[in-house]
Amino acid sequence: MRRLLGFLQKVNQSILKFQGRPFFEAVRFLIIYLLVGVVWIVWSDKWLAAVVSDYETFVEMQTYKGWFYVITSGVLFFVILKSRLSLLKDLSDKLIHQATYDELTQLPNKSKLTQMIDQMIGRCGLDDRFALICMDFDDFSNVNELLGYHIGDQLISSISDRVKPLINQEDIIGRDSDGFVFFVNLDKYPEDQLTDFLEEIKKSVNQSLNIENQMLFLTCTMGISQFPQDGNSFAELYKAANAAIHQLKEKGKNDYHFFAEEFHLKRLERVTMMNELRNSIDNRDLHFVFQPIYQMTENRIIGFETLIRWESPTFGSVSPAIFIEYSENTGLIQLIDEFVFESVIRLRKEWCHNEYKDIVISLNLSAKGLASAQLMAKVASLVQLYEIDPHHIQIEITETALIANFDIAIEHLHFLRNLGFSIALDDFGSGYSSLTYLQTLPIDTLKIDRMFTKNIGLDAKQDMILEAIINLAAQLDLKLVIEGIENVQQRDFLLEHQCLFGQGYFFGQPLELAKACELVKKEIKEANSKNKGDMI
Repeated sequence: MRRLLGFLQKVNQSILKFQGRPFFEAVRFLIIYLLVGVVWIVWSDKWLAAVVSDYETFVEMQTYKGWFYVITSGVLFFVILKSRLSLLKDLSDKLIHQATYDELTQLPNKSKLTQMIDQMIGRCGLDDRFALICMDFDDFSNVNELLGYHIGDQLISSISDRVKPLINQEDIIGRDSDGFVFFVNLDKYPEDQLTDFLEEIKKSVNQSLNIENQMLFLTCTMGISQFPQDGNSFAELYKAANAAIHQLKEKGKNDYHFFAEEFHLKRLERVTMMNELRNSIDNRDLHFVFQPIYQMTENRIIGFETLIRWESPTFGSVSPAIFIEYSENTGLIQLIDEFVFESVIRLRKEWCHNEYKDIVISLNLSAKGLASAQLMAKVASLVQLYEIDPHHIQIEITETALIANFDIAIEHLHFLRNLGFSIALDDFGSGYSSLTYLQTLPIDTLKIDRMFTKNIGLDAKQDMILEAIINLAAQLDLKLVIEGIENVQQRDFLLEHQCLFGQGYFFGQPLELAKACELVKKEIKEANSKNKGDMI
């Protein structure tokens, strides 16, 4: 008995395992049909023979019995098949709805919007005009991360209820990520009325909401593209409207902005430039020029500031002000910092045992590089790899780099100084808090911003400030380097005030490495000749 129960239990488990699978259901239905058919054939003849004794009547009733079975089984098949297909259709409709409509707001999602708007555009005439409005909630991710996704969902749902009544019945509204998309007929919204409509949307979003006893306030940014001038499909209009959002967010938020082709081309140019820059970094196609730093009383080179340069395959020579700014916004600046450090350390290794051994090489470190623990570890490994003493490498940092993350900046500057690097505060005097940094920073050199140099002799107050900075540096025992010296009057003023070191076009423009080396050799040769002459 136990074996029988165990066998039945296993059979039942097997049935449950396969239940619902198409093949199993079809086989089960076929078995039921065959069993019913066999039972009908066997027992119907016996029943018929029991009630009919006449042979001819029996044969006639066999025909009726067959028709009865066919009609009955046909009706049964119809009922079962209709039930199954209805269930399948309901499930299919549900899946299609889930795939094309937002579950939270029941608005069309991007996939459905594409279909609806492309169909509407396909029916448009030559004079039809539409606007696609993409609305993005500003900093909405903060709500989800700090308060929870359920709060964010309630916010979306509440704002959806507010904006739906603003839309005409003929227009389209849909859900897109953390915002909404509107497709409106411009024939019903002349330009002044369209802006009124946009203001209504913004006002409806800006109203505070009480969600679970928390007063929340949202703002939104809207980008607008127009059919047909900005695109002939949903994809093109959507791309243009989102480009308009990016255009606006570079200036501010909580406003609307119409797509401008010029700005889009500029963004496209930036993307292309960044892709080329990344390839150039990977291929080590960036190069340097070297601007000499002079000891002005002896007119002698004491070092060079390395300045990075880039020749783009598409854009030609790109200003460092442009590609450095772009790289800071995209994260490529850290790769550039690594490239600069490795190149300078390798060059310092080459100069260790020749006539350039006393020449200081100065490099610029970005704000993100200064804050990067990964870069600090990389620099330490490069020093060990090339086996150099970094004493003749100077790292220049700006006030901007310090402000980004002051505590980490201080920690990393001490780390670099302990490795042996010297530290210079670049563009001193151009910021608002430079004097504060002198108390806490492990710096060896101040580099005075060129804004002071260019006004020497032209602005008495600025001359007084420059004199005060020179005296302050002397009292703090800091080396002082003046940037932007362009004429003899500026140089003489600085020498008169005991400022010994300077750089600028008066002494020389940035040079390629070979020419920089030739300049040092020439100075050494002239100095040796002079020493021999003095001995004679």
